[in-house]
Amino acid sequence: MKALKYLSFVGKIAGLVSALNVIPFVDPKIGVIVFAAASILKDAVNRIGDLLDDGQPNQSFKG
Repeated sequence: MKALKYLSFVGKIAGLVSALNVIPFVDPKIGVIVFAAASILKDAVNRIGDLLDDGQPNQSFKG
């Protein structure tokens, strides 16, 4: 679970930096997409893991 947390954090930072147009030759739209994808992926993995853990969406999934 820690790996997912860190990968999501890195993805969000990379998305934010490129969305702010800090990196030359990288379109800010790509940064927004990367940021959104990192957020959606983290939430999806947490919810699917929670349902597979005990069959209930009760945030019991700890990885």
